[in-house]
This record gives sequence, structure tokens and C-alpha cells, in this order.
Amino acid sequence: MKKAFFILLAIFTLTPAALRAQDYQSLHDGWGWGFQAGVGGLLPTGSLSDDFKGCALFTGGINAEYNHLRIKADIAYGQPSFKNENPYAVFDNQGRNLQLNATANPTLLGTGLQMGYTVWRQGKVSVTPMVGMSWNRLSWDINHIKYEADDAGEERPMINDVTDTHESSFGWIASVDIDFKLHGKVVDFPFGEDRQGHYTSSLRITPFVTHTKYSNLNPSVKGCCVGLTVSYAGLFHALQSFNQ
Repeated sequence: MKKAFFILLAIFTLTPAALRAQDYQSLHDGWGWGFQAGVGGLLPTGSLSDDFKGCALFTGGINAEYNHLRIKADIAYGQPSFKNENPYAVFDNQGRNLQLNATANPTLLGTGLQMGYTVWRQGKVSVTPMVGMSWNRLSWDINHIKYEADDAGEERPMINDVTDTHESSFGWIASVDIDFKLHGKVVDFPFGEDRQGHYTSSLRITPFVTHTKYSNLNPSVKGCCVGLTVSYAGLFHALQSFNQ
């Protein structure tokens, strides 16, 4: 009788754990969605670096996963500083600047849409190469200069007008998401009644490179921006009900 009792106790004790293990194992399969938010930085290369310096970045975005596939849409904000005070090269016949940057740092707004595949997952670490398209926009103000003689008869630069300008670029982006799992727990599923989901949080380190070209500047500049972001990433998977 004691032997039968302990066998039944083991069955009732281990069965939920086995179901949980099976369930959590299946969390790596099927659809999941989530978000990431973080900070980082970038540096321009090529002729881009003739006009602009690097900057810090604030990033955020959403993710969708299916098995080992990942789709990521994100946005980045930063303020790179100028190297060239007259990027449109507007001069008078004496070679004097007729335009000067009124804004110390232009505003950079970038977006990207990428797809990738998790090529390695071991323990709490996974590696997912990504590739896709990016769009970014630089915005700043320009002072338009005119030269007027002062009381001593010397010509001095004066601000005649201030206008806002922007430059946009569409190109490719490639990155690698390196995720370090922080923790996982069962939570109420946010997009369905009477369901539960598994929420996983990770520290995500993402080196990236994106190609950029501004054709309207004089001369036009192009090159790659290389950078790195460190983000907090959260991902939801719906749990399958074992009562069905």
C-alpha cells in the first residue's frame, strides 16, 4: 500500500512539472511578439564623416517571431554634430559663406524594418542576424548671410533669413541581435481573455551597419554608419491550454 501511495504521489507531483517543461519548451515555437527599448551610438564613415560626427542614440521598436524567424521594426533618435558649417557650399563671388548652420546639431530620425533568423540558441543566449531597409532624416536650420558695411566701412556678415531644411536617405541595414535572457514568467495574456502567456525579458546587444547617402549636399556625401545599441527586450508567447 505504501509503495502504491508513493507511486501515485510521484505521478501527481511530476506530471505538472513535466507539462510545464513541455510547455516552456514549446515556447520557442509558434508566434510571439514584443518590444525593445534602449540606447547606443553611431559613427559615420566614408565621405559622411566629412560633414558629420557621431552621436548617441535612443531607440525603440516592436518584434514579431515565428519559430526561429524574427521581424523587427524600430526607430532611432539622435543629434550628430556638424563638421562642415556650409554643407550646401553656397558662396558669393569672393568665396565668402552665404549660408551657415543655425542649429548646432541636426536632428536625426531613423527607422528600420528587418528580418532575421536565429542561428544559435544555447542556454540563455541566442544570436539572430538581421537584414533589411532603413530610412533616415536629418533636419536643421540654416542662416542665410548677407554682407553690409558698418560705420567704419568694413563689410560684416549679417543674418538675412533663417530657414529650416532636411535631407533624407533610403538604404540598407544589417545587424546582429545578441540576446541574454534575464528571466521568464507566466503572466495573464495581454491580448485575450481567460488565457495566459509566457513573458521573457532579455538584455539585447545589437551591433549594426547602415548605408546612407545625401545627394543634395555639395558635394554629395555617402558611406556607412556603424553603431551599437544596448536594449531591454520583452517577448510574449501564448501558452497552449492543456484543458482543451
